[in-house]
Amino acid sequence: MGIAEVLTIVFVVLKLTNVIAWSWWLVLLPEIISFSIYALILVMKLVMVMIAVVAVKKRKEL
Repeated sequence: MGIAEVLTIVFVVLKLTNVIAWSWWLVLLPEIISFSIYALILVMKLVMVMIAVVAVKKRKEL
C-alpha cells in the first residue's frame, strides 16, 4: 500500500465520520492523482513501443 492509498483511506474515514466537510473529489484526490500518473506512464510506454516498432520496420525496408 502506497501513500496515496493510505491518504485516501484516512480521508474517507474522516469524511464518513463527519470530521472533515470536504467534497468527495477532494477526498479522492490522492487516488485520482496516482491513477493519472500511472495512466501517463502507460501511455508513454506504449508510445515508446510504437516508436520502436516503426524504427524496426523502417530498418527492415532498407
